[in-house]
Amino acid sequence: MERIPTGITILDKRLGGGLPAGTMVCIFANPIAMPEVFLHQFASVYATFYFTTVRPAKYVRENIESMGFDVDHIEFIDVFEKYYLSETGAFVVEDMYRDRNIFDFVDAKLSEISTEKHVIIIFDNLSFFLKLNVPVGLKEWLINKIYVTTKNVEGISYCYVIKNIHPKDLESLVIDLSDAVFDIDVERHGDRIVNRLAIPKVRNMQPITETFRYYISEGVQIDTSRDIA
Repeated sequence: MERIPTGITILDKRLGGGLPAGTMVCIFANPIAMPEVFLHQFASVYATFYFTTVRPAKYVRENIESMGFDVDHIEFIDVFEKYYLSETGAFVVEDMYRDRNIFDFVDAKLSEISTEKHVIIIFDNLSFFLKLNVPVGLKEWLINKIYVTTKNVEGISYCYVIKNIHPKDLESLVIDLSDAVFDIDVERHGDRIVNRLAIPKVRNMQPITETFRYYISEGVQIDTSRDIA
């Protein structure tokens, strides 16, 4: 089975070269643990379509560049600007139709992407869509659209879901459909905070039972001295 690397060397070694092509990944994360740095590093490997939702794309681009990663192969899809700004650049204060319309925008973009092969798709973040005031069925449709598109392009999709802000049934829906789950969190040890990555679910692979301690320095660095023999 073809593997696509994550861009994190130690992690790719543990995964046998990377994730299987066609894998939809739920990045289930505590925002304190800086999960966006994982997304930035994932985008450094292959041609990437990067959906930005809670911040303008230009600032996300600046953050990726500041980590030393190349952005020339990244196409940013600015959901933030489409949703929050009018044609004149002013913030939209109230529009009863925009919650539904943004799904049409993303549908069109994913349909365009479906003609590509071996690309990375990143949703930073998927929680934006899960919180919108639309029927649950529309949210389920989007999750399935991402899943099917990932299979069609034989690439990898990374969907960042913020922990502990969604109804459990909706949260579980995303986790159940996803082929892999990266559980990112922090632990407190006295006066220290330790970042932890667990990968409890990866379809078509043996489960990974250990957790990985990591720190942020020019990207994600796995602490090999304590977590990997």
